[in-house]
Amino acid sequence: MSELSELEMRILSELEEAGEEDVVTMMMTVMPPTGHPSELDDMQRALENLVRADLVSMSMDRDATGRLKALSKDESLSAIADLKSHLRFLGENWVDTRNSGPPFGDPFPYIVDTEAGKEKAFQILDQRGYQWWRRRK
Repeated sequence: MSELSELEMRILSELEEAGEEDVVTMMMTVMPPTGHPSELDDMQRALENLVRADLVSMSMDRDATGRLKALSKDESLSAIADLKSHLRFLGENWVDTRNSGPPFGDPFPYIVDTEAGKEKAFQILDQRGYQWWRRRK
């Protein structure tokens, strides 16, 4: 596995506790939201790299028990490529236009860590600590 980018490490570290997060919430957590198009480009690139490295997958649905169903690598990459069609910056936040309501359902797509992703997240957090990028000087 190649060296992870700063953004890729942030994503994995945020997934460490829950193991899943929707894309918009993740974007708002791992980078300061400015609405610049490069934010979405950077997020897509980071997610693509993490999927290709088998550290995360994407999910667009839940099974009968309520657990997220991971997409295949190709389906995950397709879901990531599709983000530009649905994510918009409105006001001060990124939003997914598919998740308007009421009623409000799950804010798909979700990022889901793999076993390898969990292990890598532990290593990152051990070295850098929780949300190292938000430390105040």
